[in-house]
Amino acid sequence: MKLAIFNGSPRGKGSNTRILLEHFQIGFENRGGEVSSIDYLIQEKYPEDQVQHFKDAESILLAFPLYVDSVPGIVKKFVETLGSFNGNGKKILFLVQSGFPEAVHSEEVKSYLLLLSKRLNLKCLGVIIKPGVEGIKIMPEWMTGKLFNKMKLFGEQLATNGKIDEKSVKKLACPYKFSVFKILFFRLMRLTGMANFYWNKNLKEHGAFEKRFDAPYLEN
Repeated sequence: MKLAIFNGSPRGKGSNTRILLEHFQIGFENRGGEVSSIDYLIQEKYPEDQVQHFKDAESILLAFPLYVDSVPGIVKKFVETLGSFNGNGKKILFLVQSGFPEAVHSEEVKSYLLLLSKRLNLKCLGVIIKPGVEGIKIMPEWMTGKLFNKMKLFGEQLATNGKIDEKSVKKLACPYKFSVFKILFFRLMRLTGMANFYWNKNLKEHGAFEKRFDAPYLEN
């Protein structure tokens, strides 16, 4: 099987999406799969090449982070560039990752992707949803090993069987919603300041920590 990969993250090669895709690719190629092209949609210098790779692809993997409960603008623009493309039943697989710890936030974009597949006449192999991805760059291996192995497994399954195990996809998307106990736990974490450690670290690095409560559009 040949696979064209499209990374729709605005962070491009510095994205969490890239990290997940790399492990997927390892598993895919370990089982004899061939990656025909890898396109970063943020690199719009030659958009016609990206579109052509999509149209020529035997199978497609489109991955991106959740942005405001939807697709990033560059993904929407790319989809619109495809126009009235008819995929003639070619296969497409989606990967949606988010910083939200619950999968429920990705439910609406999943519905959109399923409809998009029908509109483009593509056979959808599924929508892989993974919440809680933000921060994997700084996590130790013991915290990310299980996730990376699962991405490799998905790649192996696609190359070997031409599809992804639905039960495994559903399990990866857990939790769909937090339990009452977990909500109480996170409230406690917020009080201690641990819940915002990663975000505060990024705010400080970009000189925005002191402005985190600013509301420039709030009426006086």
